[in-house]
Amino acid sequence: MITNPVPDHVAEDHVQLPLLSPAPRTENKAITNWWSVFSESIFQYGVALLVLSGGLFTACECWMSASSDDNALWFIVHYIMATIYGIIVLSHGGFAYLLRNNRRQQASIWLSLVLWYISAFALNRHMAIFEQSAPWLSWIIAGSGALMVLHTWADKLPTWGQQLLYAGLAGTFFLFAYQALYLGPFYAISIPALLVLGISFHTFVPALLAFVVGRQLWVAARQRTYLRGAVAAGLLIPLSLLLLFLVNWYRTVDRLDQVRMDAVLSHTRDLPDWVLMAQQLHPGPLTDRILKDGIVYGTSPWSRSLGGQMSMNDVRIHDPLVVIAHSLFPVPAFAGNEQGKLLRTVSQQHYGTESKLWSGRNLTTSQVATQVRIWPQYRLSYTEKTIWVQNGAQWGSQEALYTFHLPEGAAVSALSLWVNGREEPARLTTQAKADSAYNQIVGTESRIKERDPSVVTWQEGNRVTVRVFPVPAKLERQVKIGITSPLRLDGETLTYQNPWFDGPAARQANETLKLTIDGDPAALELHGISGSLTNHELVQHDQYQPNWSVQMNAPPLSSEPFRLDGKAYQVSQYVPAMKAFEPTDIYLDINETWTEADVHKLAALAEKGHVKLWVFRDGLDAVTPANRQPLVEALTKQPFSLFPIHRIAAPETALLITKGTPNGPTLTDLDSSLFANRLADKATHLTAPIRTYSLNNELPPYLKTLTELRVLHTVTGDLNQLEQLLTNHRFEADVAADDQVMLAGSGMIIRQTSTDSTATAAGQSRQRASLAPDHLLRLFTYNQLMQRVGRNYFDKTYRNDERLAAIAQTGHVVSPVSSLVVLETQKEYDRFGIRGDQKGLDNATLHQDGAVPEPHEWALMLLAAMLVGWFYLRPRLLV
Repeated sequence: MITNPVPDHVAEDHVQLPLLSPAPRTENKAITNWWSVFSESIFQYGVALLVLSGGLFTACECWMSASSDDNALWFIVHYIMATIYGIIVLSHGGFAYLLRNNRRQQASIWLSLVLWYISAFALNRHMAIFEQSAPWLSWIIAGSGALMVLHTWADKLPTWGQQLLYAGLAGTFFLFAYQALYLGPFYAISIPALLVLGISFHTFVPALLAFVVGRQLWVAARQRTYLRGAVAAGLLIPLSLLLLFLVNWYRTVDRLDQVRMDAVLSHTRDLPDWVLMAQQLHPGPLTDRILKDGIVYGTSPWSRSLGGQMSMNDVRIHDPLVVIAHSLFPVPAFAGNEQGKLLRTVSQQHYGTESKLWSGRNLTTSQVATQVRIWPQYRLSYTEKTIWVQNGAQWGSQEALYTFHLPEGAAVSALSLWVNGREEPARLTTQAKADSAYNQIVGTESRIKERDPSVVTWQEGNRVTVRVFPVPAKLERQVKIGITSPLRLDGETLTYQNPWFDGPAARQANETLKLTIDGDPAALELHGISGSLTNHELVQHDQYQPNWSVQMNAPPLSSEPFRLDGKAYQVSQYVPAMKAFEPTDIYLDINETWTEADVHKLAALAEKGHVKLWVFRDGLDAVTPANRQPLVEALTKQPFSLFPIHRIAAPETALLITKGTPNGPTLTDLDSSLFANRLADKATHLTAPIRTYSLNNELPPYLKTLTELRVLHTVTGDLNQLEQLLTNHRFEADVAADDQVMLAGSGMIIRQTSTDSTATAAGQSRQRASLAPDHLLRLFTYNQLMQRVGRNYFDKTYRNDERLAAIAQTGHVVSPVSSLVVLETQKEYDRFGIRGDQKGLDNATLHQDGAVPEPHEWALMLLAAMLVGWFYLRPRLLV
């Protein structure tokens, strides 16, 4: 029975909270100091169980997959602890504790509810009603439990401490109330389910927490005036933040709707609607949430993770802000895969939008071994990454997908998969055959009997995807990828950039790194890794580190060639060759990176040279003094630009000037659109690449791919250098040819010549050719393929070109034409018509480098072996 409230004549500021009659076997004492509450055994048990339960939950969170089936076993431990302590608390006072305000009596029931709260989230790992909590939400959930425990000593805190505590509890009330409402649809089925082990009691835990915390806030605010402001602030601040989020969400969603409607009124229809929408969005937390709405972020209890066809669907995230905003202002429905394209374009999150045949929601990257060898004298490197991917599920195989981000101009030259404990190297074949084999085995046949394929596929924007199947439950698979990369040259400095990957979480992965550098590099600097070279090597054991690089002074280029099949491949310094050029039209590709001063200076240069200046805004507009200002203001609001190359009337005398951004769509995203069709038609009729000048080193994916395909010939520099070129009527010549490739970022050219033309002086041993790594041929092959695919990339005819497939086989590199695939048996290779080619290189490896012997060299080696055998056997034959 509740006692009478505090008498009216007692001052509010000095009143103590009302008390209940002592419960049976519970002594009603005040908390006289910080340790007095521990004198009661019931509180001691509660704290001990809370520490144990919280520690176990944290350990599982750090060391186990969020959806591992082992979480079901650990949940039982949490459930038993919460149940045992709940029974103890009920036996010492029953449900009357929910209405008591005495600190000692209240402490136990609050501890019990926190234990049930932890148990509920342990169950949530196994039955993802709330999905995986957003990072900010995880901290608030943990803080809410801590505040409830701290409330035991509220009266021992100073006034300002109590105010902070109750402000925090007010925010905590909102969290519990939201969770209780979110779980509302489950109440009807949870009540009868209480009779079965009582597990469904977890459904009502947030509602109980909201009740006890809300009641405490109400009582405290009524009886202690100095807490009223704190409680009000604790309620208003979250509401204000939520309101601000909703306003911005509504504005963005409304703008997307408006852009889609305005697109119907446009004159040109050059760009797809989703591109126009993307040009109105800037990367950020709000945009990220809107674009991932329904893909990454769950929007209702019924959208929980069940696996899916996109890697982002493997584990969804629960964010209350997104759930509330989606309920009030739904994101407009996107047609087809527009949402994925928007996400890739705006946020550059390609990995999460890749399609998959099987789920990978339980996968983690457990270990990484990285081996790197750098040849500064050839300005190239070779990187091998061996990855161990682990399946934390109790049953069921899953599919691993990795997206590797490569340095510019790099190519994948090796792939291996461990099958039955043995490393199986990949075979190079056409992309069509590799995809067909992988999809048939994994997508169809593995539904009946699992097989072991892996495939690596070329993607635009210096990316490749690696797929591995199966990764069995409770086991791990081992896969290795080899990457041949040119080093970047900046002035006199060479830079090696580590290729990094997106994929199954690697935050707990250990990495073994071995770095080997040929020669004695001058001014060596390590960024992101520590240590020093010993005998040209560095070995490091640490946590996986994706972002690291090595810098050194650039030594003179080696003239040593690599030889194969009567051809030699040799590097030389790239010296730009200038050619007379006087543009008749200059096209400005304007976006937010441009300034008004940039446009004014170019307008002055164009006026001086009597050249027409053009921009694109729903059609080509000639820039004049009258319209320059409004055009610049409108176009510089775009986070990225997508200039329609097909609208350049006279490509031979045109100059395109761009200033790139890292985001933007790829040609693949634009495939089948009217924009892509017109671009393809224009590209196939070009007689030479369009001259392009970039005012920074950042090319968007669209222009980067067009440059690789030689639709554009891109030169990088600043405005002053461009002014000098226009004044002198000169421009850098395109030196690309069938027998040489230009690596402008590395400041070198790789030339292919016949063996005779690079023969050494009379009497000089040919064995010196073995000093050159075979990666010269691999880089030459990849860049030559890109040149030859060229403008055929748009009509897809290159996919069936046997000559291009033969070139890919020579250098054994992954390209738009070719892929590397590992199948389980020789019978599988034969079934899909995948045959090895003995004429070219094989998988790259760190254990061999240098030239493959020429036929005459094989003969010399055989003759030498025969002579050695003769001199060894001759004495024995004469006996």
